[in-house]
Amino acid sequence: MEVKKLQVKCLTWGSLSKISMGNPNAGFTEGNIQTAKKIITPEGSALNYISGQCQRHGIRERLAEMGEPLSTPVDGEVETTLGDPANYIDDDLFGYMIAVTGDNRKRTSPVRIAPLVSLFPYRGDRDLLTKTRKASDKGGNMVETEIYSTFMRGGGLIELDRVGKFNSSEIKDKATEIPTSERNRRLNLLLDSLMTLWTGGKQTNILSDISPKFIVFSFQTIKLPFLLEAVSCDVKGKVDAAKLLDSLSNYSTVTAQVIIGTTGVIDSSEIKAITRDDIQVLPIAEAFARVKNYLSKL
Repeated sequence: MEVKKLQVKCLTWGSLSKISMGNPNAGFTEGNIQTAKKIITPEGSALNYISGQCQRHGIRERLAEMGEPLSTPVDGEVETTLGDPANYIDDDLFGYMIAVTGDNRKRTSPVRIAPLVSLFPYRGDRDLLTKTRKASDKGGNMVETEIYSTFMRGGGLIELDRVGKFNSSEIKDKATEIPTSERNRRLNLLLDSLMTLWTGGKQTNILSDISPKFIVFSFQTIKLPFLLEAVSCDVKGKVDAAKLLDSLSNYSTVTAQVIIGTTGVIDSSEIKAITRDDIQVLPIAEAFARVKNYLSKL
């Protein structure tokens, strides 16, 4: 589908991840119990979640592992960064706020990340471990960690019309923008980090993978993260195709192209039968590559 460059303003996505067993984003410690983060639904169920902040931290780690220099943290009452988005990818994508004498600048992040939220209630499972003492005969300490096994729904939104563009309230100089080639390189790195995302605590003994195993990308003419409520699956990991197609139909007037990535971890058999011209269903690696290619033409 041909799309005018100025029409597409954002890229949104909704995704599903599978946690076989873990607690990647812990909550408060209660006695000797390390809790998992939870949100309580209106009917009283406790759903585990992995915060957007935790995921952004993981994306930054992936960027650094790829050899990308990150903006230097600057100490203060509120720690910030150099606030140099022209030279640092994280200042560009994730924003900053600098409030010191003679320098007040703020950049709202063009990359918005939703928490990964469990599709099913927490059941109270815990992992029991002992902190053993080998240097003495004092015995060990018993410690418990809340754990869960579930499918999680997440997503995000990238303001494509803001990435690589900086106004005079965000930088020390006049408004400017980086070359299109550098902008596309940064977006590609962000997508690579998202596809290979793993992060959080308890990874030494309870290694878990939070990377997407099913993902729906939507290039849109308005900034609306409608996919956050459109992607779900049942307890066996089968995608709710009717719910997704209903949302895509309802918002078809604002979507220019939809690209869906699948893996064998999530049952997307009904999704693969879609024949709409504006929806492409591909293996997840090909889907990410197709998104990058589409971005290069905007």
